[in-house]
Amino acid sequence: MEILGLVDVPLYLVLCLVATVLIYIYGTWNYRYFKKKGIPGPESTCFIGNASMVGFNLGHDLHPWSKRYGSVFGIFVGRTPAYVITDLVILKEIMVKSFDSFRNRRIVSVPYPVNLALGFLEDAAWKRVRNTITPTFTAVKLRRMCRAINDCARTLTTNFSKVMGNNTGVNVKERFGAFSMDVICRTAFGIKVDSQTDFNHPFVVHAKKIFRPTKLALALSVLSAAVPALEPVFNKLGFGIFPPASVAFFETITAEMMKQRRIDKTHNQEGTDFLQMLMDASTEEEKDDSNADGQTVKHSVRHLSKDEVVAQCITFFVAGYETTGTTLSFLSYNLAMNPDVQEKAFREIKEILGNEEPNYENIGKLKYLDSVITETLRLYPPGLVLNRIVSESTQIKGLTFTKGQSIFIPVMAIHRNPQLYKDPDSFKPERFEDQDKTIAFQGFGFGPRACIGMRLALVELKVALVNVLRAVKFDRLPDTPEVLTFAQSPFFLRTDMDIILKVSPRC
Repeated sequence: MEILGLVDVPLYLVLCLVATVLIYIYGTWNYRYFKKKGIPGPESTCFIGNASMVGFNLGHDLHPWSKRYGSVFGIFVGRTPAYVITDLVILKEIMVKSFDSFRNRRIVSVPYPVNLALGFLEDAAWKRVRNTITPTFTAVKLRRMCRAINDCARTLTTNFSKVMGNNTGVNVKERFGAFSMDVICRTAFGIKVDSQTDFNHPFVVHAKKIFRPTKLALALSVLSAAVPALEPVFNKLGFGIFPPASVAFFETITAEMMKQRRIDKTHNQEGTDFLQMLMDASTEEEKDDSNADGQTVKHSVRHLSKDEVVAQCITFFVAGYETTGTTLSFLSYNLAMNPDVQEKAFREIKEILGNEEPNYENIGKLKYLDSVITETLRLYPPGLVLNRIVSESTQIKGLTFTKGQSIFIPVMAIHRNPQLYKDPDSFKPERFEDQDKTIAFQGFGFGPRACIGMRLALVELKVALVNVLRAVKFDRLPDTPEVLTFAQSPFFLRTDMDIILKVSPRC
């Protein structure tokens, strides 16, 4: 093919050039979406947008972006525009006042049956399952769980006592993570796994794997963000974010526990633990309704399907292990780096509880310890990013939110905002002694979709700390970093290197 009568170019090269231009136009045509609205944001890559950060390190990158672009800016997941918001007035509207218009979340595609878990459900299904699970976390149920939590905490304390004086230090996440897994198994499922004496217990190994996807899985998640149709294909082939083998492990364990309970009709007749309550909710029951003629009609009602029960159990195993174990690790690090805070927390325990066993009532009196936990969750929130989907198009403060659009809420950017928290990078528990928790604190989310296990998590944290701090204290090592650095993670905050601390006897 001759161009301008000067150069003879093969037709296939012309076609390739035209195709490349058309593909580029298609991959970038929407990237002026926010510029047209006068909303700032980082530059996007053809087809990928800012999805490379979604797949690898979104939570960490949103923090500096928030400093640069302000409290409202735009990013692209593939070619799809999404808002990033730290403005508290807008967030209160999104998360509370106009909740019905922002009631759902958008999370990475997950395999069946995990996609039936509460965190992934939407609309009526979410509300039904949430209402079914909520009674697990009443004061009465939590009060009963304290005995089992104390048993696990005593084992944790004994294990720390065995390594006192070890100059090479102790990997605190290993011990706190195993404690967390033991608590979940005892309180939620009524089983003892004793993972605190075996850090390679299958429960712990598979729980770690689920939230630490391979580099290949992360890379494919970036490709999925650019081409959403590929996501179910990758999941089907076993290349999804959640490793199929680990999902299958917890699915099998849960199914086996349910089978055993159906055989043993006398087990836990009061339904005091999570699994039994879910199983009770999955049985059919008779319900009377009146028809148009006023006649009573009986029909069966099933609250939860068997697969829905399995899904809730899997997430309870895995999410409970990761978030509580990680938070206890950050707590021990903060105490080691701030010995005056550690001593004050210990004195409070000694003065208020004496030798009394921690329980649901008396741990509520430990106000300073509560501030230590809250400040740790502010500095190191387990969940780096929250998100919502616009269910109905609406306007807030002059911004138009279109149905189906994603909204990202960068928790770290909020928690370390100097306009909200003075000297935000410093550990100062005292700030919460006279500062109420508002929407500026997102350690457990906020509003109707806040973490349903918040109360149980706080009980676990306090009972563990009371038991451990009575016997030992945490000290920094010469190579303990002054500032923690973090690994790339699409889910939860975790350090790029294990937290290693010295454990000393409490004098």
